[in-house]
Amino acid sequence: MRYIRISIAVLLLIGITIFAVQNIKAVEVSFLIWSVDAPQVLVILGTYVLGMITGWGLVELLRRTLRENKQ
Repeated sequence: MRYIRISIAVLLLIGITIFAVQNIKAVEVSFLIWSVDAPQVLVILGTYVLGMITGWGLVELLRRTLRENKQ
């Protein structure tokens, strides 16, 4: 089982590396008056991480609300 987990981790790492190399070009990101040029891979991964954090926060808020309503 350990070798399967290691194999999956290595394959994911290889996939992420290929993704990063293929999406290295700079893109412009604008928000209101703020603008920055950043590598496309960082924009994509940053958006993914922010979405994960937002989703986690929403789930925790719903759990807390449901616990308070049960009491």
